[in-house]
Amino acid sequence: MIGPEPPPSTKRKRDGNEEEEDEEKRQRHQRHHHQQPDFNRLAAKYDYFARHVITTKKNATTTIDFTSWQTTHDLCRALLEEIGVQNWSIPEGHLVPGFTQRRNYCEWVESLLEKDGVRLEEDNIRGVDVGTGASAIFALLFTSRHPKWDMFGTDITKEAVESARRNCSAAGASECSCDDTTGQVDGDNCSNSSSKSRRRISIRDVSKRRTSVTMKVLTEDQNDNREQEEEIEDEPILDLDLFDEEHIDFTVCNPPFFNSMSDSSQNPRTNFGGTRIENSCRGGESSFVRRMILESRRVTLLRKTNKSIRVRWFTTMVGVKATLKMAKKCLREMKETTKIRETAFVQGKTRRWGLAWSFERAKTFEECVNTKNC
Repeated sequence: MIGPEPPPSTKRKRDGNEEEEDEEKRQRHQRHHHQQPDFNRLAAKYDYFARHVITTKKNATTTIDFTSWQTTHDLCRALLEEIGVQNWSIPEGHLVPGFTQRRNYCEWVESLLEKDGVRLEEDNIRGVDVGTGASAIFALLFTSRHPKWDMFGTDITKEAVESARRNCSAAGASECSCDDTTGQVDGDNCSNSSSKSRRRISIRDVSKRRTSVTMKVLTEDQNDNREQEEEIEDEPILDLDLFDEEHIDFTVCNPPFFNSMSDSSQNPRTNFGGTRIENSCRGGESSFVRRMILESRRVTLLRKTNKSIRVRWFTTMVGVKATLKMAKKCLREMKETTKIRETAFVQGKTRRWGLAWSFERAKTFEECVNTKNC
């Protein structure tokens, strides 16, 4: 079914299974509204964080200065250390991920897989963080929650890739063998590790092969109109080499929300940093998400070597409700789309949305050509 799951009808008596599903949805909804971290407890454990804690004179409550980049950095570091990620850091000024928001995202992706009947304890689940940034936050979160999973992180800037690899190495990750020039991945080295508890993460620098990938996408699918071609003339968002070689269960992405850096500096209450590449892109979030949707369709149509290779779920975070509406409309207009899901992530006064879509049963490019039905 295309579209979000409908709410249960109130016009008829619900049976036991429906009541059980309602309770499951209620609990899952609550999971997306985690409480603020306990600053006092974190300060007592981590000296580097204790220096940031402020006790208000008015009612003796504790808080921190969210307008300080170093404070938000050390908060994220402490929260990661709570789940076993040691010595995490990113270069000054790079984007500090909101830990709780990212954790909510991870839980939602897990729920999508569970709905498909995937057993989360299995060791053959693979995810891709599109634009992993200097933090590698999603790779670290997922492998902390599921040590047997394989995670790939892709990025286009050298500094981000180097920082992400340092963070994964510090967390004890075993790097999947990857050639940054050719994009070839040694899957056996990644999935057949003798250690069943060690993190398996590959951070991929995709900047060196972006031009040729763009030409390939634009020339192999001749049935798109000119408007769609113009949408993806910029360098690709998805690592097509990776998707062509690997079985992927899900993708995650925190897209650049703004059209320019000046737009991204309008909130005086917080300072999570962010470079120009991390925070902005031409056309802003709406353009980025639309391009990613178009490329995700091509990932499905252009798989060549093995028809079983596919992506179960593409997902992204969305910061503006108008983008969510546009993206769902775009997906519904594609006949290959089989499922669309959405959710809301609420943390304090900040609201973000999660969007997921699937082309799981879509035909390959060659099948479309042979049947003249694409």
